[in-house]
This record gives sequence, structure tokens and C-alpha cells, in this order.
Amino acid sequence: MLLDSKTSSPAAAEEKFSKIPTMVSEISRKISDFMRRYRGLVEDAKIFFCEYQADHATLNSLKNRINKFQDQVDRIKKYQQDTGRYPSIKGHPSTPRYLARITAKQSKIEDEYHALEDRLNTARNQRYETLDHLTDEILDLLDGHQIFSQFLGTIALSTPAPEDKVRHIRNEKYKPIYIAALTIALFEEIRFKYSFQSEFLSQRLGALFSPKSKVSLMASKGETKISLDVFRKPMPAETKLAYREKVLKPLAKAALLQSLGLHSPEVQSLIGADSYRVLSQKERKKLVAIIEKKTKDFIELGIGIPIVRFNTREDKEEFEGEERSQLNFMLEMLSALKENHSELGDLLRIPMTYASFLLSTKKEFDYRTIYRAYDILEEGMHANTYKAEYVNCFLRMVGRFPLGSGIYFVHADSGEIERAIVSSLYPQSVDEPVCKQITRRQIQFLCHQEIVISRQSNLFFEESRNECHYDKEFLKARYKDDFTWNAAELWEFQIPAIEFWKRDGTRKYNGRFNPDSY
Repeated sequence: MLLDSKTSSPAAAEEKFSKIPTMVSEISRKISDFMRRYRGLVEDAKIFFCEYQADHATLNSLKNRINKFQDQVDRIKKYQQDTGRYPSIKGHPSTPRYLARITAKQSKIEDEYHALEDRLNTARNQRYETLDHLTDEILDLLDGHQIFSQFLGTIALSTPAPEDKVRHIRNEKYKPIYIAALTIALFEEIRFKYSFQSEFLSQRLGALFSPKSKVSLMASKGETKISLDVFRKPMPAETKLAYREKVLKPLAKAALLQSLGLHSPEVQSLIGADSYRVLSQKERKKLVAIIEKKTKDFIELGIGIPIVRFNTREDKEEFEGEERSQLNFMLEMLSALKENHSELGDLLRIPMTYASFLLSTKKEFDYRTIYRAYDILEEGMHANTYKAEYVNCFLRMVGRFPLGSGIYFVHADSGEIERAIVSSLYPQSVDEPVCKQITRRQIQFLCHQEIVISRQSNLFFEESRNECHYDKEFLKARYKDDFTWNAAELWEFQIPAIEFWKRDGTRKYNGRFNPDSY
């Protein structure tokens, strides 16, 4: 949205407000539903990891026994066809009876094999459906940057307090969904500016979008500018459906599953009773290798290609070919995670690094570290750990101040120090977040207008504190060198989600306060 956009008409604003409470409530409900579905997938994965090796060993053993019996049957029948009589079998006076016995044994083992195979296929199909529905529901909400911002912001603002004993456990549950959403957002930014070497991506994007296409998943109706330098239009429904099914789904699935191997017995054995302790470098290297191996096993053997009946062989081959292509792409993304400066790996690694700050699973946590996420990624870019163009796209999208983070600023009109919470992605400047002001003259206050906090009025920056009209000793005594605050502590208790996310479509720029004007 343009910074200087004019206020919408009263009728349009009223219509927008009438939709927002329902939308906010739906987002909260969806997030809870995502968690329920994802936890179901995790619990099923735990069972899978405990059983799949034995199941597949049994399946292979039964298959080998069937093949051995079939080999004997084939040899006996061939001998009988070639000579006109049955061969003599040592220890068995009647070859026909021996043949009947091994045929009966083979049939029994085949029944066991097919029963186990059917059980495994049914479980795989159920996992596939669970993952597919979960991905569909996420993509339903990641539609337009306003809803996208609310989705990510709601997760960030719902995190427990740093001292909460279940904070790290809760964050671990939410992190895959948060990473999946950020991966989709990053990919959407990158595809506008750069081409991909991945044959999977380049072919599919080329078939969906022309080189000059400006349609975007993030553009909402009536809004065209959502980024610093790109004007975009909403994506047509038909294009959006194909884009989701052919490109975004495998991306989101890979992001959701990237750490699922963490729930395998081998990982639990390595990390011991304290799942959140700090690991040595050797332990961490081994842990990463196990997680990658087990996650890939889950994707290939626990989900794989669903068993679906088709009317024609051509339809079946087309479906299985598409599923195999998406499966291979997901596996390729996971393999690329261990590579620095990788286009597929960085699509996941950058959101994963960012989420490790916003949804930290460390037992000891200082909320102020979330403001370091920007710097850590920027340092990684300069160290050539990540692709520079990817980090630039990501940082310009999220800004220096994360969604849901708390800011102190000097209001340009009153000169008072007020509180605000970052409420939107895509700031016009990374240092000037789009926020909702929550105090006025230091008393709780919420309005429908967003405010852009200038660098000069943001007390986070030392030069702003030095140049403002407040005495340094006063600032030091009042804030004790902590010029950010944990907005999650007030979420829903003092700041209702429905009221916070209401917007009238306008933004006010908060510049430097001029005491001489008073």
C-alpha cells in the first residue's frame, strides 16, 4: 500500500471493518486448527519412526520368501514341460504333493505380504491427506499481504513469556508453520526479481507467468504497491490455483516437514532426557545428519506417492509423474539445506534462521534477541553463508523490526514517548516499521490508522535518543538502556486481537518532534 494513500470512503471503510473481526477470528481459529493437525502428523510420525524399519524389513523378507517359492514352482513346472514328467525332490516321495504344499505356503505368505502392504499404503495415504489438507489451509490464509501479516503477527504475539516453562515447547510446535509461511513469502519476492536454476521451478514458473507479469499472491484487491520497487496486481483465480498446486504446495510441504526427523527415536537417544540442552559441535553435526535422513525416510516411505484409482492408464501415469516430480523436488530442497549459498537451501535456511530468534526453543531466552535476527542474517549474507539477493529480498520484506515486536517512539505531534507494535510486512524502509500505536499520552489507545515510525523518532536508535528533546539521564533512568519491549505480554490481556488488526487503509508518517513548534 502506498504510504500517502488517501482515506477510503466511509462506506468502503465500514465494509472493510465489517470483515476484519471475522477474518481475525478465522485466523486465530485456523492457527489453532493448524496446530491440532500438525501435532497429529507429528504423533503419527513418531509411530512411523518406531515401526517403519521393522515393517519394511518384514515386507522385504516376505517378498524374498515369495520369490523363492515362486522360483521353485517355476523350475518344477519348466522341468515337467520339458520332459513330460515331474522331477524327483529329495526327501519328498511325491513331487505333485510337494508342489501343492509350497504353493499353499506361497499363497499364505502372499496374503501376509498384501495385508502388510495394504496397511502401510493406507497409513501413507492418510498422512498424505493430512499434509495436503494442512498445506491447503495455510495457503488459503497466505493470500494478500494484510492477512499474511496478521497470520505471522498473531503467531509471534501469542508466544509465551520468556520465563514461561512451556515457552520453548510451544514455540517448537508453532515453528514449522511459521517457517512455511515465511518460505512462501520469500519465494514470492524472489520470483519477481530473479530466475531459478532449478528445472522444476523454472519450467513451472515459465508456464504460469509471462516475463512481464506483475500478478502477485501478496497483492490485495484495490492495492497495487506492496513492495519498495514493484507494483503488483492480484493474481487471477485460475492462475492462483495452478500456482498453488504446481509450485507452492511442494515448497510449503518441504518447509513443514524439514525438521520432522527430530521426533525419531535415534534423535531422542542422542539428545537424552533434556531435549533442549545445548549440544556440542560433534553432537549437533550428528543430530543434523539424523534429522535429514529420518525426514527423507518419512517423505519417501511414510508419505510417498498416494495410491489412487484412475479410469485410464494415462491418467494414472500423469498423476504419478506429477507426484514423483514434487516428491523429488521436496527431497532436493532438504538436501540443499546443508549447502551454503544454495538457491533451494536458502529458501528454507533464511526463514529457519529468522524463526530461531522469533520462536526460540532455548530454555533461557531474552526477548530482546528477536531484534538481532535482522543483523544475524545480514552478517550471514556478508560472510557468503546465504545468497545475498535472497537475504536482501527477505530483509526488505520483514524490515529490521519483526512483526509483533514492541517499539518506543517519540510522537511527532505531542513529543510524548509512546508504544507501538509492528503490524505489517513490506515497510517502505527497513528502519521505519509500519505499526499500530497502542498508547496516546502514555494511556492505552488503539485506532484504525497505521503509523510509520521514522528512524529519527524511534528510540531504538542511539542517534535518535541523542537528538531527541529528552535528557539522556531521564531516558537511562526510565528505560535502563532497554528501548524495546515485549508486546506479547499485553496481547489479548490488554490488546484485543480484533481491535489491534482493524485498519482503515491509511498510514501516518511519524517524523521528528519539533519542540520549537510548541
